[in-house]
Amino acid sequence: MAVTTDAKSEREFSDRYLLSVFWSYVKRHRGLFNLVVIALILNVSLALTSPLIFNYVLEGIEEGTDLSSKFLIYAIAGYVVFSILSWFLRAIQFMSVAKLNARIVGDIRVDAYSSVLDNSISFFDKRKSGELTSRLINDTKELHESGRELAWFFTSLFRISLTLVIFFYFSITIALTATLFLPIILAIAIFLGKYERRVTAIWRAKFGEVNNRFAETMSKIQISKAFNREKENLERFGVLNEATYKASVKRGFVIFIFWPITDVMQHALLLLILYVGTREVENGMPIATLILFLILKNQFYWPLVTMANTYHRFQGAFASLERISRISRDPDLAENDKGTLLAENLTGSIKFDRVNFAYNTKIPILQDISFEINPGDRIALVGHTGAGKSTVASLLMRFYEINDGSITFDNKNLYDYDLKSLRKNISLVSQRVLLFKGTIRDNLQIANPIATDNEIWDVLDKVQAREFIEMLPNDLDTIVEEKGKNLSAGQRQMISFARALLSDPRIIILDEATASVDLYTESKIQDAIDTLLDSRTSISIAHRLTTILKSDKIIVLEHGKIVQMGNHEELMKQGGLYENMYKLYLETQSAKYLNKIKTSV
Repeated sequence: MAVTTDAKSEREFSDRYLLSVFWSYVKRHRGLFNLVVIALILNVSLALTSPLIFNYVLEGIEEGTDLSSKFLIYAIAGYVVFSILSWFLRAIQFMSVAKLNARIVGDIRVDAYSSVLDNSISFFDKRKSGELTSRLINDTKELHESGRELAWFFTSLFRISLTLVIFFYFSITIALTATLFLPIILAIAIFLGKYERRVTAIWRAKFGEVNNRFAETMSKIQISKAFNREKENLERFGVLNEATYKASVKRGFVIFIFWPITDVMQHALLLLILYVGTREVENGMPIATLILFLILKNQFYWPLVTMANTYHRFQGAFASLERISRISRDPDLAENDKGTLLAENLTGSIKFDRVNFAYNTKIPILQDISFEINPGDRIALVGHTGAGKSTVASLLMRFYEINDGSITFDNKNLYDYDLKSLRKNISLVSQRVLLFKGTIRDNLQIANPIATDNEIWDVLDKVQAREFIEMLPNDLDTIVEEKGKNLSAGQRQMISFARALLSDPRIIILDEATASVDLYTESKIQDAIDTLLDSRTSISIAHRLTTILKSDKIIVLEHGKIVQMGNHEELMKQGGLYENMYKLYLETQSAKYLNKIKTSV
């Protein structure tokens, strides 16, 4: 589901469900959470004991009781001891809360990241990288204080309950007056909380759009500069940034308006206690008791405000948790990994039987596709752009699920195989080489983490890559920059061939793998390609004549349908689309010229 700024669409999960999700993370660290709550409860008990000692002394003075210096010393000593214990408990509380928050947010972020990685390719097709970054980083950061807020909620509830017990013990009238504020404060909190939930959802969505715009601009900076798009990009970014600013102002308003309202309510409570308390004093209540109520007012009112504030703050946190849940808790987005059959001994036999596929239900991409590949066969898929060639490769890798028909490996259904085991035996080499930031060795060992340097140099020799790697400052330990920017297109492609060879797969998929390589470089690695494909089943999506001519079978696709099938000579005799394509652009790739270059090398 695409991200939208419509707040209503963000409300996919109830507060109860989101609270259960959050509580599941708290329970992982129940011991730490219990320590926080116990420290807070003990702290509350000590905080309420001190005013009672003070009240006892004042009542004694008011009644004219002879208070010896020894009694006062005990009272003062008790007050000091309670204060020191309270400070010690607060220190434990703050340290424990910091650990609890960090662990909860860390767990949520790791689980969300793991869930994103487990999602299908269709999930990533529908989402932008900036949006995912915003959810994994910014939304989880928004949850940072949630562990503390939850602990304070329970502690505030305990503080209010204990204070009300004291209130009712000393004066039922004043206690009932104070309880009038409970529904008022909670009603304000619920109203503001719902509004904050909506504006936070919009603000987070806008923030994700800003992240995505920035990431998109940085990834295409050369195109931007080549067409002098800096001004236009700045203007579009400014529009998004202004929308984010407006959403942030609305969110800030609902956050900060809460405190002026509660400040007014606090003064109202003070005046009511003074008014009712004065009447009670006239009826015989000790003045010390009225002073006690004035002292305990904050022990009652501010925990009540804390609970209300926690509620509306949790609405903002729930908006973030909901955005995270939408990318990590939807089973329809996860890859189908129900197969249990191991693919360790694949021979490379593949069969498509009346396969139909569409990225969405309206536009069919593959229609009634049927063909068989024998173990060790070299197959070439040819056709104009959009014919469905790369889609066939994606289905073999199980990036997407077919709509109808079946695909089998060694006469067993594709989906019966364990997903990781299957992919371990299929290697994909595409035109767009993906290299990660790290050393060249790191990028190669992605295919085989236990490969030794000798094994790595062996495959580099086979793909003609040793020469250029030895010329690098630190050969295998040379750092590859982001997206391999410090390597040429040909060098990146040779590394991808070496990586594929290092994994020793049974099936090779070449998705226009030599399209970005010049004829000179291709001539150098053609033998390496032959070595890579030797005794392996291969499916090549090709525009290069050298790849096509060596294929055992050529499958010609047009508008998602197979229109021709055979080897080069057979298809040339048939005429039709293949012959037209050959004459249009394949024939211009002179094999004689390639051989001439290869001989000179």
